[in-house]
Amino acid sequence: MSLFVVSKTRFDVRRLRFILENRVSKKLIKSLLEDREGVATIDRLLDDYIMGTVSKRDRIVYYAFFKILDMVRMSFNRTEDVFKEELKNITIRKVFLNGLKSIKNFGFTVPQSFDSPVMVVWNYTNNCNLRCKHCYQDAGVMGSRMGKRELTTEERKRVVDELSRYDIPSIFFSGGEPLIEKDFLEVARYAKSKGFYLTIASNGTLITKDMARKLADIGFGYIQVSIDAATPEKHDEFRGVKGMWERAVQGIKNLNEVGLTPVIAYTHTKDTHNEFRGILELRKKIGAYKVVVYNYIPVGRGDIENDPTPQMREEIMKIMYDELQNEHHVLATTNPVFGAYCKMNGASSAILAHYADLRVKELGAIADVIGGCGAGRAYVAIQPDGGVTPCVYMPNLVVGNLMEQSLGEIWKDSPIMKQLRAREDIKGACATCEYQAVCGGCRARAYSYFGDLMGPDPGCMLNLKYYEEKQKELSNNRKKEELIDKHLLKVG
Repeated sequence: MSLFVVSKTRFDVRRLRFILENRVSKKLIKSLLEDREGVATIDRLLDDYIMGTVSKRDRIVYYAFFKILDMVRMSFNRTEDVFKEELKNITIRKVFLNGLKSIKNFGFTVPQSFDSPVMVVWNYTNNCNLRCKHCYQDAGVMGSRMGKRELTTEERKRVVDELSRYDIPSIFFSGGEPLIEKDFLEVARYAKSKGFYLTIASNGTLITKDMARKLADIGFGYIQVSIDAATPEKHDEFRGVKGMWERAVQGIKNLNEVGLTPVIAYTHTKDTHNEFRGILELRKKIGAYKVVVYNYIPVGRGDIENDPTPQMREEIMKIMYDELQNEHHVLATTNPVFGAYCKMNGASSAILAHYADLRVKELGAIADVIGGCGAGRAYVAIQPDGGVTPCVYMPNLVVGNLMEQSLGEIWKDSPIMKQLRAREDIKGACATCEYQAVCGGCRARAYSYFGDLMGPDPGCMLNLKYYEEKQKELSNNRKKEELIDKHLLKVG
């Protein structure tokens, strides 16, 4: 689940490759990561850079490093003063450390394979107060009482400790509904004390004024609130409980009152397809910062019947593209195909941006480096029992468990993770697409449709024939089932 936005800033990947891939630079990166008297060289240099006290010797010895810093600053459209202020942030420091370790261990790749996840999505619980049609987790009021083990509070803190061993910038809490758990605030506060940038995906119905204040006190970044329709009736029907639209909207207003950044999370399905423009208007009306368009994956309770056609997806992408090209930077999406769509239509790039503070840091255009589906390559999911999956939309593809293994072992040694990083033997149009680096297709969609991690992404127009073939197969199967049912009724 990557998050993409458009940026008009150009980033010279060829120049960066030239700087990073020579023998001198490789030695430099190794030196930057070395500890000297308990302090990493990169931390010392960043501190000196911020304070303006870099010695002449360091400017010569670490010339390439400071050149890269300057390239990054200009690519992100930052003044030197603003950039220096942002470098004080431990989250940004982690991004730098992760990037250097990734280049040291994997080399400079397009897209880049990361030494540790850029972001972790933690499905905190299977419990939820709603019953949404599309829930990939099949969460509900009896979520943790249906034979599904969930971590204790102490085990959840152990997970935080394990994640803190690596240069992971952010934790994105999801569910189920995280706020329904009694220990959530305690564990979130513990994670914040470890230096993580924290965000939440919530249905918004439990964000009272008091809860909003508590979230603000902890220091959360942005909070996603799920709203799938501009009208209460449609949203409530989709979410399974009446009165939830008003509570979600009020939750956004409560977040605004305490200075947190609310974001509308809209899932694009056949049911909600015609609601998108209304959602954009609702965003302005209630003061949400952005609309995140979630890529529907038929898994969990998500019925394949509700999966939008590639034509529907393209229609939504065109609206998004037009909005962004008109400088309305209020949209993002988890659909990697949008990266290819932007490139095809002349935008300079699209990027992964989950780890940014979206209110003040619109990360620049490193699409070819970070771009495309991040499952197992840039991000990973943790399940309520500590299980690790490459993506939240692959809840049953467990590659390890943090109660039994380290994250490093799972991330680097799992054959499935290695396969996702390599992106070899991808099928369909994804195999030959010139935009594979910035897209590569959604691996969860391929897995959901074909049981093949390297299958074609049937959400892309270039793979239309695969979508139509699968839909025809499903239609024929339904007809056979109907005939069998009719026959059984007659016999009965």
